[in-house]
Amino acid sequence: MKSFVFASNRQNAGKTTLIMGISGVLSDKKLGYMKPFGERVVYENKKIWDYDAAAVSRLLGMELPPEHLSIGFDHSKLVYERKEITKKLKDLCRKVSINRDYVFIEAGRDPVFGCSVGLDPFSIAEHTDSKVIYVIDGYDENHVADEICHIGKYYSKYITGVIVNKVESREIQNESRELSERVGVSILGFIPRMRELETTTASLIAEELSAKIIVGKEWLSKEIESIFIGAMSASAAVRNPIYGKKNKLIITSGDRTDMILISLEHDTACILLTNNIIPPRNIIEKARERKVPILLVPWDTYTAAKRVESIRALLNERDLKKLELVKDLVKKNVDLSFLD
Repeated sequence: MKSFVFASNRQNAGKTTLIMGISGVLSDKKLGYMKPFGERVVYENKKIWDYDAAAVSRLLGMELPPEHLSIGFDHSKLVYERKEITKKLKDLCRKVSINRDYVFIEAGRDPVFGCSVGLDPFSIAEHTDSKVIYVIDGYDENHVADEICHIGKYYSKYITGVIVNKVESREIQNESRELSERVGVSILGFIPRMRELETTTASLIAEELSAKIIVGKEWLSKEIESIFIGAMSASAAVRNPIYGKKNKLIITSGDRTDMILISLEHDTACILLTNNIIPPRNIIEKARERKVPILLVPWDTYTAAKRVESIRALLNERDLKKLELVKDLVKKNVDLSFLD
């Protein structure tokens, strides 16, 4: 069994997505997974787990429930368990390694996250006898260069290789390869940025906001490409260019029947109603006819919009089209010989 810690330079660099993509390529292998320091917390039925851990474990068909794939979720609580953390880490790794060819360990949002409690990526690698795959967000070529230079200087003994994700410029590839050779860091691949992976779904909105589903549970897989806040009159909304976009999420108060009705006629993927106001039954029936899910949350429209804005496009095991795309991206752009 070989184990690898997936670390990244910043939040949302794409660790979970890459783990899912590599897992898709290795469909003939038995894979284990753990995320020692849970971050994207889900609390349900008096159980707590990490969203990413749940998605990956379901994808891999793991027997361990997601709440058992993390040691903790909060610095303030973990600091009191500091002496036990290394033992818990090793025990968890041993459990997820049983009868597995590879184990993928997902670290926190950046290289220092969890350091005070011994759960930064390099401490995890040391205690689990793992090598580190370092994922760099390719949003800026200068930052990518700094990251490669930094890990080559300070962390080279842990690093198996670097994957630069979400690359938009060929210059990044050329400059990064030259620099990596100078500092002794192996570049495993450059993955291009794909806008298709940045769309979210009604299902994710509902899950992240713990929204009540008024109608349309069976259509929650619809992709959302834009967001429109229906705070103006319906006639003014129709004249807005953003409103004309397809596959949009409409956020409006439940008593805005004019906005809801007109939205059901204009390429809407989902309607998020605010202020805990349920619309009349005729509107619910019309949404059912149009196959448009309606969600309900207790907050005002502004608060709901801010919460939706904070939701990143999370991948889960139900996003079959995206999973296939990620698998193809990994197959075409990443050198997986590090697994040998």
